[in-house]
Amino acid sequence: AGLSVACAVQKQYTPCKLCIVCGPGNNGGDGLVAARHLCHFGFTVTIVYPKATTKELYLNLLNQCRDLAIPVLEQLPDLQTAGFELLMDAIFGFSFKGAPRAPFDSVLSALKATKIPIV
Repeated sequence: AGLSVACAVQKQYTPCKLCIVCGPGNNGGDGLVAARHLCHFGFTVTIVYPKATTKELYLNLLNQCRDLAIPVLEQLPDLQTAGFELLMDAIFGFSFKGAPRAPFDSVLSALKATKIPIV
């Protein structure tokens, strides 16, 4: 799914400054895969990973991104001043239920308030 998302983004957008916000589950893993591919496609990628998991698969994906010098942040920077031209929501999947808890409650509020396009 991460490669498919990266290809779809590449088709619709020219390379730009992109922030990918990743959750701790499968959607977050797809975001990490997309980050790697979009970096290769010429996008300037930053990953925000507020609640990283310790599962080996995700650690390996994260290391691949770090090997490409993709910055990985624990907190979402101020979206008004960070200069991102595009955001990617890779936080939760369609089966998420309940109210989001910290740190994702504030992240989702910031995404909802921004005028930056979100994919």
